[in-house]
Amino acid sequence: MSNSPSSIHDAVTERDPRQFLDLMVGGEFVLLSTTRGEEDEQQNMGAITAEIGDIEVLVVFSTEQSAGHFVHESGDLFEEDEEVDGIVVEGDALLDYLPEGFGILLDPESDEAIVVEPSFIAAVRELRA
Repeated sequence: MSNSPSSIHDAVTERDPRQFLDLMVGGEFVLLSTTRGEEDEQQNMGAITAEIGDIEVLVVFSTEQSAGHFVHESGDLFEEDEEVDGIVVEGDALLDYLPEGFGILLDPESDEAIVVEPSFIAAVRELRA
């Protein structure tokens, strides 16, 4: 994974959807998924999302190290019977499958954390149309 969180941060703060799209399409990202229950009766809880104000966001990490740090530092967010897995996804797939009206929370609990608002995601998607 060769994502530069600061470059993505710059693209978002400068409201540059073309730069953001180029960085996303050329990169890989990590989503966290949780599974709850015993091995024979596991229930996949899906990718981790959050609500920031009135915005629904998908929690995304620029590196596996960032994701691991988040899990380690935020252990109290997960139930004792939950297993947390990292899923590496390509940036273009992330944009394709991000639910309509969702934003992205990139690298939470880091100095480079940023919220990408749904309206900015919509502008990025328009460039792909």
